[in-house]
Amino acid sequence: MTAACALVGAVSEETLAAHGFTRRTDVHQAAQCARLWAAENRRRADRAALDRQDKQEATR
Repeated sequence: MTAACALVGAVSEETLAAHGFTRRTDVHQAAQCARLWAAENRRRADRAALDRQDKQEATR
């Protein structure tokens, strides 16, 4: 397994679908592993930011 395969292994089904893929092997064959891994990291960061905001508003 290459580093690219490890990258796409960390991508969620949600991110795969949002980018038009249904299988991780298709992402790897299309040489899109790093792009989707970056998108996954942005999605996770965005979700964490929303969770923090919700938590702050709940404590007000």
